[in-house]
Amino acid sequence: MAKAAGTGTISEPKRRGNRTTRVPEILEVSIKVFASGGNTGFTQTRVASDAGIRLATLQHYFGTRDELLRSTIEEMAKRYLGRYRTLARDKLRSPEGRLDAIIDEVFAALTGPGSILSAFALHCWSLAEHEAFARDLMVEVTGEFQEIFAGLVAKINPALPSGECMLRGALIVSHLQGLLVFIRRIGDNAPDPDAFRSATKVVWKALSTAPQ
Repeated sequence: MAKAAGTGTISEPKRRGNRTTRVPEILEVSIKVFASGGNTGFTQTRVASDAGIRLATLQHYFGTRDELLRSTIEEMAKRYLGRYRTLARDKLRSPEGRLDAIIDEVFAALTGPGSILSAFALHCWSLAEHEAFARDLMVEVTGEFQEIFAGLVAKINPALPSGECMLRGALIVSHLQGLLVFIRRIGDNAPDPDAFRSATKVVWKALSTAPQ
């Protein structure tokens, strides 16, 4: 290694990220920026600053704000869809056990320290009221969540026809979306988290097991 001229100290070249490492780092920061500031507070300058990179570097990977915003929402959706699909397919658990595991995951995400899921979702829904791309993404993501739960309902209650399973899946998703709002807004009136989680398991299982 060479010494920097006139300093006597060793000079190390600054490591440069590549797409494999840099894009996930940018998206991690942009998720937090969108959750905290919503659409109005989401700028490429803010994301670049929080990520500790130059604006030109960010724009090399995401040329426009809209491109970055779309990728941010898609990344957040992909994370939770991936987690729930993995749990829904876990053959080491019974179908009822898989449903319980998803509920545990939901409550961990909503009530854990530093949770941003509710804020992120609410900003997405607000954006979807005004932006077609966000509305289309929300429709697609909601449909994928519905399919996950409909598939579990079909395993728990195989006597139900497919259309009824999809309906039950939609009811579970609607309850999940309600939890996102309720837990964020309830404040000091929040019920005991463990009791609330147990009650949610009762409700989702009842939706899954009830006859047509």
